[in-house]
Amino acid sequence: MDDQLQTREYRCPLCESLLNREKWTKITGQWEESKKQLEDQKKLAEKYQKDKIELEKRAAIDKKRAAREAEARGIVKGIQKEKGQTIRMTKMIQKQAGDLDNAHKTIKQLQQQLKEGKTPQTAGFDYEKEVLRILSETFPEDNIKSTGKMGDVLQQVMINEDLVGKILYECKKTDKYSSEFIKEIIRHQELAKADYAVIVTHAQKKDKSKFFLEGNVIVIDPLGLLDLAIFLRISLIDMYKMKLTKEEVKQKGIEILKYMQAGEFKSYMVGNIAQTRKAYDLLIKEINNHKKDWEERIKIYYTIHQNTQNVRKAIGEILTGKKIGDTELETFPVMSDQDIPLLETGKIVKGN
Repeated sequence: MDDQLQTREYRCPLCESLLNREKWTKITGQWEESKKQLEDQKKLAEKYQKDKIELEKRAAIDKKRAAREAEARGIVKGIQKEKGQTIRMTKMIQKQAGDLDNAHKTIKQLQQQLKEGKTPQTAGFDYEKEVLRILSETFPEDNIKSTGKMGDVLQQVMINEDLVGKILYECKKTDKYSSEFIKEIIRHQELAKADYAVIVTHAQKKDKSKFFLEGNVIVIDPLGLLDLAIFLRISLIDMYKMKLTKEEVKQKGIEILKYMQAGEFKSYMVGNIAQTRKAYDLLIKEINNHKKDWEERIKIYYTIHQNTQNVRKAIGEILTGKKIGDTELETFPVMSDQDIPLLETGKIVKGN
């Protein structure tokens, strides 16, 4: 057996060259080991490839699942966001409806007042309180007070702490003019020692304008009150600065009253009253225009609301797989005390 091993040819497994047994054994042992390692590596590579394919499949499945979950979360988040927008829009609509309702009431009030020959300054007017307020706000440096029996309001014109003069205002809330107004205020003027006496009323004397003088008493519509008050006050301050005596002040006051009866001054005052009335007419027109704009805006909000509800309905049906009725959706806010025609449906939203 040993002889056979000695005489056997040993060739290199790589290059086929002859080798002695010892060297051949060494080489073939390494070769087998290398071959085994190659086979092991091949198996590992195959397993890696198989694992890679499996992981890619799982990743694809996980990606689709994540996308569906993200989509669902997005829908929920979108619904929540849309609901928040709906709440904000609802509040905006309710505010707009309130503005519209107030405008409607204001228009009716102004139209009724003008029909009666009045304005917000004369209708439902507590004359004494209003005259007191108007004069106090315009002339904060003066002493202005209610006088009770001596007329209604007494204005003491002041420069620093010096009394410059007095203006007595008597207010008559009536539609009918009476000559007794003149007699009464003259008595009160004497008691108050006032330089000027003014009757404030929207009652008109026959054949007289909204501003006229009877004797030394001035009669004026409330619309011209502030202009007249400014003029009378300035005349008293000017006479005070000229350092006139009491008699001179009295005489100049009479001359000023005569000028006030002249056509020029009367024209200015009547013109101012007419312009003030015109301003109120424009106010009504402006409010009416706003009212139309607000109605149109509410129609737009209604359309936006309906479109939003239709989208919510479709999404809800997708998520639940059920049919959703219109009664399950949020309704458009109702208008209070006002019926508003809706652009898209022609329906009427009734107020409470």
